[in-house]
Amino acid sequence: MDEEAEKAARPEPVPVINVPDVLNRPHPLVRATRKALGRSRTMVDTRGAPEVIPLLLSRPLVDRALRIMDALLTEAENRGYQVEAHTELHRGEPVHSVAVVIRGRAFPLSLTELTTKVPHEPTPEEIRRQERNRWTQVPKYDEKPNGRLSVGAPAGSWQHRSYSYSDSPRWTLESRLGHLLQGFEHSVAEAERIQREKELREAEQQRRQYAVIAQARARQIEEHRAEILLEQVQAWRRAAEIRDFCRAARARADASTPSTGELQCLQWAEEYAAKTDPLLSPLAPPPDPSADRESLRRFLKADPATSPWPFDARGRWTGPAEIQTGPRP
Repeated sequence: MDEEAEKAARPEPVPVINVPDVLNRPHPLVRATRKALGRSRTMVDTRGAPEVIPLLLSRPLVDRALRIMDALLTEAENRGYQVEAHTELHRGEPVHSVAVVIRGRAFPLSLTELTTKVPHEPTPEEIRRQERNRWTQVPKYDEKPNGRLSVGAPAGSWQHRSYSYSDSPRWTLESRLGHLLQGFEHSVAEAERIQREKELREAEQQRRQYAVIAQARARQIEEHRAEILLEQVQAWRRAAEIRDFCRAARARADASTPSTGELQCLQWAEEYAAKTDPLLSPLAPPPDPSADRESLRRFLKADPATSPWPFDARGRWTGPAEIQTGPRP
């Protein structure tokens, strides 16, 4: 087998991102998040605060969550990517996140604790309300934090569910951080590939449109030159006929004495023939006709208003130089 092809077919190894045991020199966003934790002893929620990492988890998980985000953001910057705090509007409400930006494409992140459905225990107040009104709805289940962490797109963003990794019975979130960053890189590469293909398709479509317009322009110029040529031929024939007429008139006049008026008339006719004969001057291609959309409309099958226009205000071709725009010599 071709070694290069075999190497290219191998899956790219997933990088390992080491999560520190202790935060000695935390990332600036981790440091800012630690300051914004608040005093709650049960749940921590920093999603409403800008310029920090969005967290929603139990207090005992905070240290681990910050160490995970510190490793992830630090590794992203070590690879040359940007890490930025983002705020987007979702249904009129601000959604804060931290984003890894790779070649202009942002991947917002938040870290949350997963929950498990547990049977709801009605409170005394709920029981009293239900006794007063039997139509009162009491929830059947509660969402209880289960100690498993998940990192991915914020719940309120349009990218929700696009990418996320979490603790599972088979692995820890720490072991999936390399997969997360690699997924971002693959996503960017795929988006760029799709964009390149789109640009190539659009360029090819535009080239074809330009070719059609160039062909129409060539037909327009050729028709214009043909009209001028036919006019020149008619003028040449007319000048030749005038000269023949003048020679016949002078031959007849030789038999008798021509009048002054007849001589003046013949002189004017010969001068007119010389002035209108196109062969008495050097021949040159006539100026090209106007290259505006309206002038070319009848030479185009498509509506020129819907096509990119490769002519400037003076009618000069501004499209691809390799496309022929006039009749071939």
